[in-house]
Amino acid sequence: MKAAIYLRTSTEEQHPEKQEAECRKFCSNKKYDIQGIYIEKLSGFKQINRPEYDKIKELARTGQINAVVVWALDRWVRNRDTLLEDVTVLRNYGCKLHSVREAYLEAINIEGPLGKTIQEFLLGLIGSLAELESSRKSERVKMAFKTHKGKKWGRPSIHTNKKKIVWELKEQGLSYRQIAKSTGLSIGAISKVCSQK
Repeated sequence: MKAAIYLRTSTEEQHPEKQEAECRKFCSNKKYDIQGIYIEKLSGFKQINRPEYDKIKELARTGQINAVVVWALDRWVRNRDTLLEDVTVLRNYGCKLHSVREAYLEAINIEGPLGKTIQEFLLGLIGSLAELESSRKSERVKMAFKTHKGKKWGRPSIHTNKKKIVWELKEQGLSYRQIAKSTGLSIGAISKVCSQK
């Protein structure tokens, strides 16, 4: 069986390494041959251009893959209707959508119309919960914006002197983890600083 791994993080500062490792392990356990790993760093709720997501659906359509592996279904989409539609479309192409975190869906996979009905019910429930969480998150951001009253918000910027220290340590061959211990910065912040040089 040929599989594609799809990874999505919501912002540029998140790193999908944990997702990737767990998806690779899942594929290994299923004896899937990984055809590619497709990574996107953007919102899964807003229906904006998602080229990697589209590539995977095209691979399924043309029969180049039999499975799509995601870390969690809300990494694929955060919309119930789109999730149900995608599962149906992929199934029609002879391709299955697997979720590492929702592995219980594999255990209750029943063949025939009853199995399809149960699966669609559970997928609809999962999609609804993801949609609700995304909506709540949006409300929390809006509320924080209103209460900030024009003050600058978000993560504080990293001082130029600290950036220089990070660059020097990186040139000395230290890993991001070692630099984090020395500077007190997060690995994500260090990655961002290193990419700016």
